[in-house]
Amino acid sequence: MGVAQEALELARGGAQTGEFVFRVSDVQECADQSQDDRSESACAPASARPSSGEKLFEVATVVRLGVSMPYVPAVPYVAALGVCQFLRAADESFGICWPYDICYKDQVVASIKATAGYQEGMFAVVSVVADVKTLCSAFDVADNTELLAKKVSDLVVQSVSVWEQQVKRARSFAGPIALILSDYFDMVPLLGQQVNKVYPSGNVALTARFGGIDVWGHAILVDQDGKEILVSEEEASVVPAV
Repeated sequence: MGVAQEALELARGGAQTGEFVFRVSDVQECADQSQDDRSESACAPASARPSSGEKLFEVATVVRLGVSMPYVPAVPYVAALGVCQFLRAADESFGICWPYDICYKDQVVASIKATAGYQEGMFAVVSVVADVKTLCSAFDVADNTELLAKKVSDLVVQSVSVWEQQVKRARSFAGPIALILSDYFDMVPLLGQQVNKVYPSGNVALTARFGGIDVWGHAILVDQDGKEILVSEEEASVVPAV
């Protein structure tokens, strides 16, 4: 059982905000679990995985939500924004790879996911998966992965809490990520650049300018004729055009 699934079980059992599960595993173990479908672990995408023999760090945090259901899809964006802002305070080469992975320069270094549920109130489990060395260095914890897990978990909780206060002050609902969109824009290095829309099969659907992101989290691509194409995270990924 992966850490995200463990945290989900904890949440369904009444776990409160800030409770977390973490694990450090080698890359091959993570790959084997995904291939054999033995685990629901949130293994990082191949681009975010360190080379063979290095370690992946995973932490999944329970967050009890105090917002209405239409806002819930924003949670992974909020977590990504919080993590990226923390990392950029030390190095501005960090950014967000749409929709909510963390990149360093052109390389994805961390994967963020969120799964929502309802048990004794609404909750989300936010998981962060990254190369352990990358996060240990960024959070200045040497090789203390338990302290790292607590710091990452606390950052996720703080980010969601600050956003929830924004939601409570808002007078109307304009879209799940409307309240963080301006700050989110600043973290996405590919905005304004030529990108490829790539289907899960690996096929490139089109090359266009990355024009923006709407309040629902869709990427907005603009083709050579000025036509806007909306891309959902389920449909395709957006990568730099070669």
